[in-house]
Amino acid sequence: MNTAKLISLVVMAIMSVGLIACSASSPVADPMPQGQSYSGLWYSPQYEHMYLHQDGDRVVGVYTYRGGGEIEGKVEGNLLLFDWDQPGDRDAARRDMQGKGFFHLVERGDGVELEGQWGYNEDREGAPWEAEYIREWKDSDPRTLQELRDRR
Repeated sequence: MNTAKLISLVVMAIMSVGLIACSASSPVADPMPQGQSYSGLWYSPQYEHMYLHQDGDRVVGVYTYRGGGEIEGKVEGNLLLFDWDQPGDRDAARRDMQGKGFFHLVERGDGVELEGQWGYNEDREGAPWEAEYIREWKDSDPRTLQELRDRR
């Protein structure tokens, strides 16, 4: 193999690795909008109602979709990196599922929204997950899946 072909192959390999690294980038935090928090009731067109409670940089919560699931994560700026868990239901023929995801809390006009994605297992990206802010957190809101199910 001549030197020019070898150099060409090495350059192409380096560029390929660079493209793969760029496509696997992590979500980036921006500053949290003034006076905002993840705490509250949110409505997601994908996953129905979500009750999120923020305490410092930690967020816990539940969502109501298909029997419910739990979210737990850490906030940095306006970015929430979270794990989710949705227990299965043998009677409904649903398996246990879990994964990771992220939200960015952003102001839109007069409202606040969450824009993010979720993935299965260790993947943080894969499908959209958005939500709009409905109201402030109430002490009576559920923090765990069991509390959510007890309300029904």
